[in-house]
This record gives sequence, C-alpha cells and structure tokens, in this order.
Amino acid sequence: MYITGKYILGALGDLDEVNSIRDKVFVEEQGIPYETEHDDKDKEAIFALAFEEGEDFKKPVATGRLLFLEDSFMIGKIATLKEYRKMGYGDFVVRMLIDKAFTMGAKEIFVDAQLPAVDFYKTIGFRCVGDVFEEFGIRRQRMVVEPHTCKRNCCH
Repeated sequence: MYITGKYILGALGDLDEVNSIRDKVFVEEQGIPYETEHDDKDKEAIFALAFEEGEDFKKPVATGRLLFLEDSFMIGKIATLKEYRKMGYGDFVVRMLIDKAFTMGAKEIFVDAQLPAVDFYKTIGFRCVGDVFEEFGIRRQRMVVEPHTCKRNCCH
C-alpha cells in the first residue's frame, strides 16, 4: 500500500470524496455544524485529496484546502479519517498544499491550527504567531510557514 494524491479545483471538481471526509471528521467527530463546515469559500479553493492505494483499491482518507485571501495563502480544513491518523496522510496533504501555494507565488502560508495539531504543524516548519483564539468553540493558534522554514521533506 502507498499514498497517492490529487488536486481538485473547488469550482470545477466533484467534492463528494472531500466532503465525506470532512463530514466524518468535523461534523460527526468534532460536532461542528454542517452549515459552518461547508462554506462558500469551497468554490474558490484548491483541494488536496490523499488516497490509500493498493493493487486493486484506492480509498480517499485525507483532505485539505488552500485559499488565496487578498494577499495571503491559507491552508485549512485538514482532515484525516480516524483510522488513518499518524500514518503520514495528513502530512502528505499539507505538503501538497504548501507546494501548490509556493508554486503560485506565496511568500508565506498560514493555518489556524486546532491546539492539539500545533506540534504536527511545527514538524513541517510552521511557527506560532499571535495569541490563541477560539472559533466555533475550538481553541486555535495561527501559524505560518515560509519557503526557508519549511522542513526538509517539504515538497517545495
């Protein structure tokens, strides 16, 4: 088995696999309201989708999105199915999105990480900026990564 991935343009692509993962992780596990999880920004986003792949199967297991907001790039909605966590799928998705953003000219990329995920993002090269804040009842930390701070195994 190995990891493969693909990009999907939100405005043009079929987001059924992306939304299935997000619904399981954010709506069912974390209790985020469906209406909050699915917003109009999906139409403007580029998504990364990671698959567990074998000889005769290909299962979508992780996803995330990249947004261009005025003059910055934001990674968000990173979700990995529970049974596939700590197996490299989330890391793969984040690195796909980082690579895409740097290729598109990003000087810096930010993520509003849920507090339990801060150490995960630090392993990739993100650093904390600003104070912890709350969004939808979840404590978060803004983090940024730049080309020169992205850790060794980064796609870019």
